[in-house]
Amino acid sequence: MERKGPQWKKWYEDYNVGVKIVAVIIATLIWLTVINITDPEKTVVIYGVPVTVTHEEAISDLDMVYEVKNDKYVNITISGKRSVVGNLSADDFKAIASLKELSKVNSVPIEVSAKQGSIARKVTIEKQSMQTLMVNVEQMEKQNFDVHVEYSGSAASGYVANGYTLSKNTISIKAPTSILKNISKVVAECELEGNSTTFTKKCPLVMYDNDGNVIKTGHVTMSSKKVQVTVDIAQEKEVPVELGKIGNPPEGYEVKSTLLSTNKVKLVGSSDVLATIDKITLSDDIDISKETENYSKTIDLTKYIPVGITISGGSNVTVEIEISKLATKKITIKSSNIKIINEDNTNAKVLDSVKFTVQGDSDAISKLKTSDITATINVEKLATGKHNVVVQLTLPDKVIVTEEVKVPVEIKEKDVTATGKE
Repeated sequence: MERKGPQWKKWYEDYNVGVKIVAVIIATLIWLTVINITDPEKTVVIYGVPVTVTHEEAISDLDMVYEVKNDKYVNITISGKRSVVGNLSADDFKAIASLKELSKVNSVPIEVSAKQGSIARKVTIEKQSMQTLMVNVEQMEKQNFDVHVEYSGSAASGYVANGYTLSKNTISIKAPTSILKNISKVVAECELEGNSTTFTKKCPLVMYDNDGNVIKTGHVTMSSKKVQVTVDIAQEKEVPVELGKIGNPPEGYEVKSTLLSTNKVKLVGSSDVLATIDKITLSDDIDISKETENYSKTIDLTKYIPVGITISGGSNVTVEIEISKLATKKITIKSSNIKIINEDNTNAKVLDSVKFTVQGDSDAISKLKTSDITATINVEKLATGKHNVVVQLTLPDKVIVTEEVKVPVEIKEKDVTATGKE
């Protein structure tokens, strides 16, 4: 029997809807099961998310600066579907440290999040390697510094930089206190560029620390980065420095050696004046007449040069004079070794040896032999009889005799014997 009518139709429709619902539920469960099998949850580490510091005005408005003390990158651990997290990198995340949140211990919390909301809804940030950014905060201060000029390169051959003038002798530097304390000098570095005439140019300013290293930092503001320098270029001439007459030390002493700390200097000035100077001779400042020990004196060379001429590389020279006591030695020359000259018609006989003392350089005295000395007497015009005759001594270099040496001599007439033929 057929079932027809409204009641049957309603039952059929309700039954059909229920089946569809159950089917959807079953399908969903099957899909979820498949997804969980093929695209499971996964935890990964994302390395090197850069930390961006924001709201710097919170520091700068207080006329202060900051410096990050620890790493500016953070590693994060995230979880989510493998299909999602497997395609993510540091570029998909941001790490923000707002200086508005600066604590009393100079730390700033780091907030990490995904850049896109679609990613943020699909992943969970489980942890991060660094929770806070540590910063060092310093007060900015101003200080004035003198400007010095240093040259690089060289002027034209025969010319040299002979002084300079600056458009500004001082500059103001604003920087953290720690940097200001470390500034040793501010230098205008000027390239000479082979110039032979005076020139003007703008030269960059460079800061140096106490160790001579260039200070480079982004927290320094200079009132000027360059300064105008006018460099005077003058001619240069090298001349010898000589030691003039220095006299003698007291009796019994000698000058062993002399030494100048430099034997030449470079003079700077106009070519006309330089042409009149060939050398510098030192003499007036040195007096060794009473010196029995080594003598030393520093002399200012500027007193020896004309006005308008300067000395490059220092104007002082040191004179070193070695003074030593003369060595002595007693000498005896036998009568037979004394040469007689100008006997004429007489016979001369040296009656005794001659004894005397010589003095001189220690080396010369130690090497001196009697055979190195020649002794001579002149008997010309001496009458017969006995005489004390001055001995003329010929001595080696650096050896002298300080006394008059005499020797007894007897003069006799020669015997004249007539001869004839047998």
